[in-house]
Amino acid sequence: MEEEKTITKIEKEYEDIVLIGAAIVDIYGKSFERLIPSDSNPGRISIYPGGVSRNVSENLGRLGLKVSLITSLSQDPFSQVIRKSCAEVGINLSHAYENKKDPSSMYMAILDEEGEMNLALSDTTVLDNMPISHLEGKDRVFRNANILVIDPSLPRHLMQYIVEKYPEQRIILDPVSIGKAKHLYDFVGKFHTIKCNEMEASYLSDIGIEDSKDIKKAATILLGKGLEQVFITRSKKGVYYASKSENGFVQSYAKEIVNVTGAGDAFTAGIVYGMTNHLNLRETAEFASSMSALSLESIRTVNPELSIERVKEYMSRGEE
Repeated sequence: MEEEKTITKIEKEYEDIVLIGAAIVDIYGKSFERLIPSDSNPGRISIYPGGVSRNVSENLGRLGLKVSLITSLSQDPFSQVIRKSCAEVGINLSHAYENKKDPSSMYMAILDEEGEMNLALSDTTVLDNMPISHLEGKDRVFRNANILVIDPSLPRHLMQYIVEKYPEQRIILDPVSIGKAKHLYDFVGKFHTIKCNEMEASYLSDIGIEDSKDIKKAATILLGKGLEQVFITRSKKGVYYASKSENGFVQSYAKEIVNVTGAGDAFTAGIVYGMTNHLNLRETAEFASSMSALSLESIRTVNPELSIERVKEYMSRGEE
């Protein structure tokens, strides 16, 4: 019995998938009609748990994978929204940093009538103040992980610490925005996989992207920097995937767009799932695209209807 308890404790402490980054409370305002600048627009306001790393974690949790989330948690009432959401899908928070000073991270987005983001504000002070000593104390967690997913919401010095300290680990990074891409420009190639959109790929590869030929060229440049896998998302046009041995395009499976905010996080989760289950690159891109489509069709950043069966339904759209 004692041995069984020890094994259970070890399994909880060292998950195969470890995410390091933001857990945020999202506030969305979606307009009923075309947005009018500098005016009060009628719409619906909603509050949900969010944050890149928390979103990816929830997606994976809903697919049945065990994950640990290393983030910075506040002690205010909003942090209970985050803690509860993680507990509901089995996300391990035992390695999180407990911040007793700063308020919870907040993200506020204004969406137009079609669900496209018009403007957003983000406050990640609580994450910015996570000390590097906290990550240094998680050395065994990082070394025992199968995959590490880093959130660009982390301060640059924390991202750089992880990619330089654990070069042997399969690390996945999504720049999320051009602003965040600037923080990781110097160490692209020191990690395993990147998922980015066309603008981010253009910036990181130092070339303009106008067509599919440019996308292929950008991916080749990124692979040449040392990356093992590249996924370049193209909004409604789908995604281009590439490694040194295979590449190609996969269409978008989305039929309806309600909220674009969590689509990228769902795609990243799809990459993690594909790598964990030994899918080839095309199968991984198809799975991730289906994850993204499911997210796009939900007002929430993570579709509560997400399941393996639902993802396979969306993948079958490409076969019709």
